[in-house]
Amino acid sequence: MNMTTNALIEERTDTKIKFKGNWYEQSLLIHDNNIISPWKHPIIDQMTIEDFSFIIENQCELVLFGTGKSQVFPSLSVTTELQKMNIGIEIMDTKSACRTFNVLTSEYRNPTALIVID
Repeated sequence: MNMTTNALIEERTDTKIKFKGNWYEQSLLIHDNNIISPWKHPIIDQMTIEDFSFIIENQCELVLFGTGKSQVFPSLSVTTELQKMNIGIEIMDTKSACRTFNVLTSEYRNPTALIVID
């Protein structure tokens, strides 16, 4: 078993997220226990595969995509391209993505989270 020491998302409100003792009020990306904030992204249904360049370059295997207050899917071509690269992406609202991130992290897995705060 790979014993990672990833931090959990400590708190979440409708407008911000607390991770490793810091509050974030803009969209963020969590990868290998580090934060990229603000995470710049276009409107979700207008995203292209280039908007996932960080995920592709870092060969992330499991991506949780929290799309804000409601679940919004990027285009089918984007998700198909990611699947062809063996990148699993789960798309859900941000509340569910935070909860799922914590569950997977507590199981010693290392998900990457794209979290939209709107």
